Amino acid sequence: MTPTPGPLPTFDAVLFDMDGTLVDTEHHWFEAGRDLMLDLGIDLPEVALDELHGLDLDAALQLLTDTYGLRLTREDYVARLLDAVEQRLPSAAARDGAGDWVDRTVAAGLARAIVSNSPRRIVEATLAPHAWARQLELRVAIEDVPSGKPSPASYQLAAQRLGVAPAGCLVLEDSRVGARAAVAAGAMCVWVTFGAIDPNEARRVTPWVADDLREALAWVDGE
Repeated sequence: MTPTPGPLPTFDAVLFDMDGTLVDTEHHWFEAGRDLMLDLGIDLPEVALDELHGLDLDAALQLLTDTYGLRLTREDYVARLLDAVEQRLPSAAARDGAGDWVDRTVAAGLARAIVSNSPRRIVEATLAPHAWARQLELRVAIEDVPSGKPSPASYQLAAQRLGVAPAGCLVLEDSRVGARAAVAAGAMCVWVTFGAIDPNEARRVTPWVADDLREALAWVDGE
């Protein structure tokens, strides 16, 4: 269990990252991207999974172009990748504890939102199979902001639409770019690592680092 720096401060809203945090989708994105690259004769290495983790489509395209030699227009890349990802989403499982987090937030009467670097069509397709997602009506997608995470714009917009200050928001994130965005927005961020990153590295961004969603929920419950 990851040590915590003490009880979490009180908060007025919970802002949930989606991909990788509430729903285990990151490997589906990577597999779709790797298949696309293979079709173009490029073998994407496993290390690229960490490099791409949490990036929006434009940032991912830039990395693949600069580092791995992808040569596609943005239009072609986005169309082919999103079609491939969407086909995989029905099999994407919710993270253990995702529904409990949403239920607890609702029961406490807290404002809540999804804040994602994904396009809206992917946000809706990802959440559609999960009953608890119906309680997350406010959904900020990449189209809603001028730039995605690590820009704080999406978290600032979610707070504004909920009518709360960013400092009163608790953010759950699983990626470096997402945690940086939450902290830059002025929110409290719990970085849920799922064992994918050294907790000491994560603490350079936020003091709140959990191994999984259930550990993070136990902090809120004061356990």
